[in-house]
Amino acid sequence: MKLNNPFTTVGYVAPEYFCDRESETKQLIEAINSNRNITLISVRRMGKTGLIKHVGHQLKSRKGIEIIYLDLLPTQNSSEMINILGSALINIRRNENFFTKILSGLSNLRPIITYDILTGQPVISLDIKTEGEIRTSLQQLFSLIGKLDKKLVIIFDEFQQIASYGEKNLEALLRSIIQEFPAITFIFSGSNKHMLEVMFTEASRPFFGSAELMYLQPIEKNSYKSFIQSHFLASGREVSDSLIEDILEWCRVHTFYVQYFCNRLFANESKIIDVSTINRVKLDILNSFEPSYFAFRKLLTSGQYALLQAIACENGVSKPQSGTFIGKYGLKSASTVKTSLDALAAREMIVYIDEKWQVYDVFLMRWLSYTSNS
Repeated sequence: MKLNNPFTTVGYVAPEYFCDRESETKQLIEAINSNRNITLISVRRMGKTGLIKHVGHQLKSRKGIEIIYLDLLPTQNSSEMINILGSALINIRRNENFFTKILSGLSNLRPIITYDILTGQPVISLDIKTEGEIRTSLQQLFSLIGKLDKKLVIIFDEFQQIASYGEKNLEALLRSIIQEFPAITFIFSGSNKHMLEVMFTEASRPFFGSAELMYLQPIEKNSYKSFIQSHFLASGREVSDSLIEDILEWCRVHTFYVQYFCNRLFANESKIIDVSTINRVKLDILNSFEPSYFAFRKLLTSGQYALLQAIACENGVSKPQSGTFIGKYGLKSASTVKTSLDALAAREMIVYIDEKWQVYDVFLMRWLSYTSNS
């Protein structure tokens, strides 16, 4: 597929629009070939789902391999997770015989088949009410998956979501069923670093030691510079290395924000890209998001908002309860700052990266810093 704008901000398109990640791709493919389970961890919007889809694309040409991708982020309970798994399964082989096997195997759970309005693909809904039905449905679905005559990879994206389900012992149940299928490779992907580390490294948890941890870091700067430069050159335009450095720094080399910035810059169609062009795109981005950013003033307490803005102005802070930081920004006591810090972290508005607290949304950070100085 040929794109008018090569800097994609939603989904995976093709290798030519995917930047680098060569070593990470190699590591995942090697793990899949060797039947080693992986827990892939990164902050949101760093590109882990794109990497997973890229690996899937690399493996797609191989015969005898099937990848089942499950996005758990929108799920609220075990029933919804199981319905996503069932729907993915019926779309692997859309033939009448396999379809009948699935419906027959799940008949006691009263399956209902509908069709997605946008994709036209069949979607299965199971009537699951009890813990026993959760176990039965998972066992039956995995049994059907295990009978497929292909090498299988099952990807649970945003896997930490299962910890928020109301059902008890789900981790233990899922782990016990997964152990019955050693030939299937599992990739557990997620954005909550602390929760995933607890799930996979604490000896008391069912998934302890069941997968090797892989942390996704920002794309290497030189690789990203080459990627950006090549696409502009292909369109008859050039961006200097120093300007690309400025873009990467302004976006903290965070994949989504770099892609979004370059998407806006590419759409600008300026033949000559200079400092004024870059600054105009920066301002356009901040103006675009400003209405939603203004809403945070109503959602947060004055103390929380003041702390958020102070962290933004510092471009991250390692000791937010220090007297120096508190005095510089006129914050209240260290205990009040700690309370606000916990609240902002719980809302995922700040994140602890590289030994300092940073505003999660890079554009919000830039807007807070900009408005505090204007």
